Amino acid sequence: MKIIKVLPEGLIDRIAAGEVIENPASVIKELVENSIDAGAANIEISISGGGKDEIIIVDDGEGIPKDQVELAFYRHATSKIRSWEDLLKTFTMGFRGEALPSICSVSLMELTTFYDGERVGSTIKFDGGKQTFFGPAPPRKGTAITVKNLFYNVPARRKFLKSELSEKRKISEVIRRYLIAHPEIGFKITHDGRPVSSLPATKNLLERLESVWGDSITDNLVELAGGPSGPMTIHGYVSKPEVTRSSRGEIFFFVNRRPVLEKSFFGAIAVSYGTTLPPGRHPYAAVFLEIEPNFIDINVHPAKTEIRFADDGFMFTTLKKSLDKALALPLGFSLRSSTEPRLGSQTHNGPQTIPFGRARQEAFDERRLSMIPGEPASFESPVGPVMTSPQIDFVGQAASVIQLFDTYILARQNNEMLIVDQHTAHERILFEKNLNSFEIQGMPSQKLLFEEQVHLSPEEQSALDTAGGLIARAGFELRPFGGDQFIISGVPLDMGGMAPAEALKETLAVLGNNLRQGQELKLALAAAVACKAAVKAGHRLSEAQMRALIVELFKCREPYRCPHGRPTIVVMSRDDLEKIFRRK
Repeated sequence: MKIIKVLPEGLIDRIAAGEVIENPASVIKELVENSIDAGAANIEISISGGGKDEIIIVDDGEGIPKDQVELAFYRHATSKIRSWEDLLKTFTMGFRGEALPSICSVSLMELTTFYDGERVGSTIKFDGGKQTFFGPAPPRKGTAITVKNLFYNVPARRKFLKSELSEKRKISEVIRRYLIAHPEIGFKITHDGRPVSSLPATKNLLERLESVWGDSITDNLVELAGGPSGPMTIHGYVSKPEVTRSSRGEIFFFVNRRPVLEKSFFGAIAVSYGTTLPPGRHPYAAVFLEIEPNFIDINVHPAKTEIRFADDGFMFTTLKKSLDKALALPLGFSLRSSTEPRLGSQTHNGPQTIPFGRARQEAFDERRLSMIPGEPASFESPVGPVMTSPQIDFVGQAASVIQLFDTYILARQNNEMLIVDQHTAHERILFEKNLNSFEIQGMPSQKLLFEEQVHLSPEEQSALDTAGGLIARAGFELRPFGGDQFIISGVPLDMGGMAPAEALKETLAVLGNNLRQGQELKLALAAAVACKAAVKAGHRLSEAQMRALIVELFKCREPYRCPHGRPTIVVMSRDDLEKIFRRK
């Protein structure tokens, strides 16, 4: 019979730390939340080695009294709640008393703090959860925490951390949530000794969004505004349908200013915009929901990004109504056929009633809106392709070529009908051309008559840092202009028709997505440039352009897929058509 024993305290701490601290980004999340709860007006965040080597958080909050510093590192010791009733109505970011003991148990940690009214501050140090020092410190307002060698004593956990660049991207995503949630707090961010951004405090959310997204985005935002609806009030901003990006990374939801990831909220966004957004495109959104505490349960998971609601359906419906009112899309704006019934409607002309359960299911079960990533995209090298369709010998003098819906090219040759997606086909052509250019002299660049200044978000700067010298070989000519500002003096020749700032930011967004899927840098950048430079769906082509596009496509080593794995062409023989119409 196995004997039941109480585990050693150090082992208990490390097991518990696994629930709270997953990676460097979660360390920063917990410490920044502590700074916010301490009433900080300014927070400085510095990381080295993707946060694995060192994380420093400095704030000017109220600090910790000397007689409570050691107590703060006991598990479930907290100043934020005293009873079960307090837990049900808490508005603080933290409340479980787990962050500091969890972090110090898996790192080398030092905390220096000064509480107003005391003569000196205090410093405490830990090595893997064991206290090694406690003594006086200079009376500097606020608290400074240094975390070094994260997971040094849990090698299995450290081994599963991603690359330094990947961890930096996660950190950037976490920080952006708090930049938007708390515009009244000033933030300074440093990566490996290099200042990344400095955002002064502001009482205006739109000003903070402009600092994070840039004025080209904020000029195209609409405000969510209105009075209370039952226990909830909604405010914030969403972008117009014509301003989109390729990922959901700029959709933020906050419940009582706590960043949350709630599927039904994303579902409300998807349903409200409907088919006004092209497939694979997503809006910008910063949505704040102020909800009476007794209608929510925040004590669901140690990470505190999940929340339970007393009435999911009410929350969804209220949010959707607010979005619909703000967007106020004119009748017929949707790309959906005018004869097609709307989601949830009883008749073609009836009111649009969308039951919560059905809308949520449809929003997340459809492949194009799935919140669960599918198989990783295949960024195959153009060397040694695997053909997925029979080889086609296309001749430029096909019998006929026409364009369907300004998106697809229909060509007939001999006894076969070719249907080509003009965007994915052109994307494949440019992708292979880009890769060849990388290997030789680099892609040609178009010089700008007037240089343009562009603001890059931390996420975009991370992608730019990752690209390094390859960004110049891709045809972008740019130089730093201080902080998060850059000067663009040239763009890839194929992007000459795009606004320079848009060309750069869109390319970096797609590059970031490709890298998150684990793609090799050169292939990921070549695919990103090709994706943004390729002719778009809805663009009308001349007959000569259509013929040239198909001819160039079949010169590619792999003509049947775009770099992301989507098909470029469908082939139907006369025999196929006769079977469809039951002539055979």
